[in-house]
Amino acid sequence: MLTFEAFTGINNVLPAHRLTGADLIAATDVNIGLTGEISRRYGFTEESDTCHKNIHEAAGFMLATTGSALVAIHPGGAQHVIHPALGPGRVWYCNLPDGQTTYTNGLIHGVTDGLTGWDRSVPAPASLGFPDEAFGDLFPGSYRYHLTHVRLSDRLESPAISSEPISINNGFRLDGLPQMDGHAINVYLSGLDGEGGYLAGTTATGSFEYTGNNAALVLPCRTLGARPFPVGTYTAFWRGRVLTAVGDTLWACRPSALHLSDWRDFKRLVGDITAVQPVDDGIYVGTEKDLIFLAGTTWDTLAHVPTRRGPVVHGSGVSAPGDRLKLGDGTGAGDAMLCIAGGEVVAGFNGGQTSSLTGDRYKTAAAEVCATFREIDGIPQYIAVPQ
Repeated sequence: MLTFEAFTGINNVLPAHRLTGADLIAATDVNIGLTGEISRRYGFTEESDTCHKNIHEAAGFMLATTGSALVAIHPGGAQHVIHPALGPGRVWYCNLPDGQTTYTNGLIHGVTDGLTGWDRSVPAPASLGFPDEAFGDLFPGSYRYHLTHVRLSDRLESPAISSEPISINNGFRLDGLPQMDGHAINVYLSGLDGEGGYLAGTTATGSFEYTGNNAALVLPCRTLGARPFPVGTYTAFWRGRVLTAVGDTLWACRPSALHLSDWRDFKRLVGDITAVQPVDDGIYVGTEKDLIFLAGTTWDTLAHVPTRRGPVVHGSGVSAPGDRLKLGDGTGAGDAMLCIAGGEVVAGFNGGQTSSLTGDRYKTAAAEVCATFREIDGIPQYIAVPQ
């Protein structure tokens, strides 16, 4: 048994012969208190012999993978299969303000409320069908038409596909429209000479006919020019938008439309993205080359600010309350984040201010971790388990 009269923390940077009696090279299964006291870490009770991976705390339920299935685990032990074949690999999650949670494995992504899961995006129609003339009251001239899929369960609408200009004399008809289970098709018609797109009607069959006049075309197509939200990895919610990382690019969904994005809604970073953690006035983005702060409160005005903290370990970024993290001689405030950058545990605060919490005392060579922030008996803890 060892008794410490004083404990200054773990130090794996200095050579062993330079350590004092108050230093440790490593500590296993212990908690370190706010005043430096050491206590044995609590044990655990096995609730199930099923191996759960990718565990995530959502609003009122837990998400985890068992084998290849993604399941929601509710208080009392009830489980619901959310996706039967998500696979055993790593899954990234994002809690939304409405209680739903997004999930992605980099190839498949979706949304769940803890009872069922559904595709995150609605695919655009595969073809435009075949236009023909019909009787109606349209002005003769050149028009374009646009098609979207509408998911019947939640009325989400896909990006639109658009035709080349076609000549219409009076009325308008489409045959051979693509059909998809659980979806209808919205048909939009441009104004005379092909400008814009306005709702002409909806069909659940392979045919559609419009016999009205131009004045009745008033509801615009809101998904014209949109694209499906890309399938990414690291995901976060920031100011009405969901963010996701695809390689070295950070994408944002349309405001309050998590299934759509625009071609311009991306930010290219200096290297592949390894963490995405928003704060009140910006977004910390970890990359394989540096920790970057995107400063601002609107997507279009974000400014790229390098922190020069070094490369960020995959999966090490987590959110944390600023008032529980050391900043200078005191603590921070507001939203904050933690990550491993340059081998050190680094805190990031509002305004792009960063602080190394381990300084020259502790460094890690981990390449990928699964990390979380928690408080046990009032003691803040940052846990990063190598993968």
